[in-house]
Amino acid sequence: MSARARRGAALAWLPVLLAAATGAAAQDSDSPDGLGWRDGRPTLTAFDGNFTASPVLRLDADAVSFFGQSRPGGFRSGANLRRGRVGVEGEALGALEYSFIWDFGGGDPNDWSSIYEAQVAYTGLGWGAIRLGAFKLQHLPEFSGSSFDLPFLERATISNLAASVASGDTRVALGLEARGERWNGSLYVTNGVLSTRNDGRQRGVAGRLAALVVDRPEAQIQLGLNGAWRFETGGDGAGFGDYPELRVDTRQFLDTGTLRADATHAVGPEVTARLGPLVVEAVWQRLGVDAPAGGGARRFDGWYVQGIHPLLGPGRRRSALTGTWARPAVPEPLDLAAGRFGALELAGRYSTADLRDGSTRGGRQRIWTAALNWFPRRDLRITAQYADGTIDLDGRDRDFRAVGLRIAFNL
Repeated sequence: MSARARRGAALAWLPVLLAAATGAAAQDSDSPDGLGWRDGRPTLTAFDGNFTASPVLRLDADAVSFFGQSRPGGFRSGANLRRGRVGVEGEALGALEYSFIWDFGGGDPNDWSSIYEAQVAYTGLGWGAIRLGAFKLQHLPEFSGSSFDLPFLERATISNLAASVASGDTRVALGLEARGERWNGSLYVTNGVLSTRNDGRQRGVAGRLAALVVDRPEAQIQLGLNGAWRFETGGDGAGFGDYPELRVDTRQFLDTGTLRADATHAVGPEVTARLGPLVVEAVWQRLGVDAPAGGGARRFDGWYVQGIHPLLGPGRRRSALTGTWARPAVPEPLDLAAGRFGALELAGRYSTADLRDGSTRGGRQRIWTAALNWFPRRDLRITAQYADGTIDLDGRDRDFRAVGLRIAFNL
């Protein structure tokens, strides 16, 4: 086992210990200045309430075992500190938000540490915010809300592929995030990814528009459109590739390699429906690589559909801030004697991504996933997941199965 894997395994129970420690002390304070508790977090307030600072702490410890692989040299089992974020965030002068976060984990097990977020936002508009810095853009449903709300260990592959065009995590950008009671919109001009070396020459735009067209107690339906365009690739080419929706191994078999490109784009619709307690979401994206004259353009696509149903406790509810369905609300911590068991939900997903077009044979990936999520309290989550996947590689197809476990803490 690698040093990174041993570290991830050793930290697996740290989120539970932190949750217990913070739960004993959490209580709100009405003091305008000083150190107190706000929304379950220690918060420093100063200058007659015109400045606040709260610590950010996020730990996701993963363990995954692959089995049933049809070929040797496949994915390797292991453990990973998927997220190990430490930082500070707060407000200033009543109309500014700021955050600075460092991540000691990462999506690649070889990642050791890098900046995750450094941004400031003007919120005085009332109906939205102007945001500048390096942050996670509200471009796709799975990137618009918190990753702590995701029903699976990882986002669907097509979301990662589309976000790699001009959005995703730690993207340097300037943008407007607007919202109403039944709609959300965002538009950004973007640069490279701050944590990626020599990525600053990229130029692009990305955005999302979603509207809640049906809003009734028994049902909600939201329709949306997402798009991204990188009109300066910042290098000699561009390409698409992703992991098998699990992040404990560095190997990627779904991969186009680097393609000659003048520009890349991703565009497609989204639909989310809540039918009683059941939440169903579907996203389709068309990916494109525009090559230099005579080079031949490439077109790829992918989609996913997923469903989430509560088994115990409250179900998911729509967040007007992000236009996504957030994790179940757990107002009181776990107390078995008092009959409080938190929230338990079952989730299922089918996802596919096809990176084959002409002479480009990046493969086609199809994965069935089932997950059980338990939220014993608002800041603690435990997820058990099973995946069954196939990667078509023109005669070198690979089948795999995997079971995964995550313990996550979000202060």
